[in-house]
Amino acid sequence: EISSHTLFVGDFFSGTISIMRTISKIDKDYKGDIFLDDVNLKNIKDKNLDLVYLPQNPVLLKNKNIFKNLYFPLKIRKINKKSAKNLINSVFFELKSNNYDIFYNYLNFKNNEENLNDKGLIDEILNLKVKNLNLSEQKIIVLIRAILRKPKYVLLENFFENLDDEHFQIAIYLINKLKESSIIIACEKQNNDIFKDFKIINLNEDKEKKED
Repeated sequence: EISSHTLFVGDFFSGTISIMRTISKIDKDYKGDIFLDDVNLKNIKDKNLDLVYLPQNPVLLKNKNIFKNLYFPLKIRKINKKSAKNLINSVFFELKSNNYDIFYNYLNFKNNEENLNDKGLIDEILNLKVKNLNLSEQKIIVLIRAILRKPKYVLLENFFENLDDEHFQIAIYLINKLKESSIIIACEKQNNDIFKDFKIINLNEDKEKKED
């Protein structure tokens, strides 16, 4: 039963990913029941499942720029382009105001950014092609996209794997913005400081008991 922030801890063979894929209804062949806020998952239609699933490898429109990747789910929800741009800009303004200077290394005028105001700088960033970003940066994009979507549930599959220190801190900052979402994370190791408010389910322990 999942009704709050939940952390599944376990190695590759423990079943954490299988649980994540089942909760997100990617895999539907299972026995038993899963309840989301007291509602049986089997009774929730796919189109009514207010959920974002972020796999370990980001799913993005690689040949499109950052803005088009972030705008896509908003467009589906019939949010006009101007309103969407304001929402997207607000996230980047907030990151910059908190000294999270992501993607600036791609800009030719990095050392002359005082020649541009914040809006011009963010416009340049949003125009960057996703295929030119590294893995850590792509993960930040999908996380920002989840924030813009404002889903009831956010599932993160080994999201922190291969995430460098700088973008790890950005990811934690962004996750903390998802206050109205129930966050479900699958990872191999538990970090007590980060996940102290999460319900912890250690699947490695269950596996060890079965082996005994």
